[in-house]
Amino acid sequence: IFLCLFVLLTSLAAFWPHGFFNANLANLNQLNKFLPYIMLIFIPAITMSLWADERRQGTDELLLTLPADDFDIVVGKYCAAASIYTCSLVFSQLSHYAVLVALTYGLLDQGLLCATYFGYWLTGLAMIAIGMIASFWTKNLTVGFILGVLFNAPLAFAANADTIIPYESVSRIVKSWSVSAMFDDFGRGVVSLSSVVYFVGIIVVGLYISIILIATRHWFGGKDSMARIGHYLTRIAAMVVTFGGLTYFFTNHDFRLDATEEQVSSLSPDTIEILKNLDPSHPIEIEAFISRDVPESH
Repeated sequence: IFLCLFVLLTSLAAFWPHGFFNANLANLNQLNKFLPYIMLIFIPAITMSLWADERRQGTDELLLTLPADDFDIVVGKYCAAASIYTCSLVFSQLSHYAVLVALTYGLLDQGLLCATYFGYWLTGLAMIAIGMIASFWTKNLTVGFILGVLFNAPLAFAANADTIIPYESVSRIVKSWSVSAMFDDFGRGVVSLSSVVYFVGIIVVGLYISIILIATRHWFGGKDSMARIGHYLTRIAAMVVTFGGLTYFFTNHDFRLDATEEQVSSLSPDTIEILKNLDPSHPIEIEAFISRDVPESH
């Protein structure tokens, strides 16, 4: 049921609105806009039972007595959820690929499609890591689902920060750290190191928080529990700052791989040479229309 609904909704989001045919481009730009919101429902549906169901049925005691440490259990749970999401993404890619091949008579940019789905995969893996944290906080599946949505919502809705935050400079910064903004390069067929670091950082921090939560059974409520909480919060903050700094650094010193077949998302050597050799005595004039209220059709 999950696979069928995921493929159905992603296909509707990609091809149902008239904008896809109006643009006359064989890409998934429409799906790029809707996918974070689709995954805001489907990812918590995967993660809500990862730990909540174990606690509800009492099987967590059996799980924790197996010859495996906390790291093994958390990573095993994460890989299980990631495999479900990966399978659904493969089926979605096959269906979209078939439609695009039929519409373009086989003239499809394979690199663009692969880069786009690589971005989808990283986005889903990051949201799964956050959803796992939500599942640790409750025994109820419904509450686990709601918490998964709430924990992932800031990353998904940060792209609309300008509608909530009245200060333009602040909203611009918030938008730049949203999932949609970090995915933007993948949607153009470019694999950027800054975006990869961003998503990997979310995954690592999410898994580390899950390991801490599962280990609290050993020390929570003890005489030094408050000191341990402060210690782990400091560690988490340090990891967030580290990955945030790395993402910011690579945003300004990025390594970008243009995966499109005709390198349409990067400047060719010939173009760079032409720009270098422009004659200053013959300037190029560019006229631009700038407005806060851009017509929707544009």
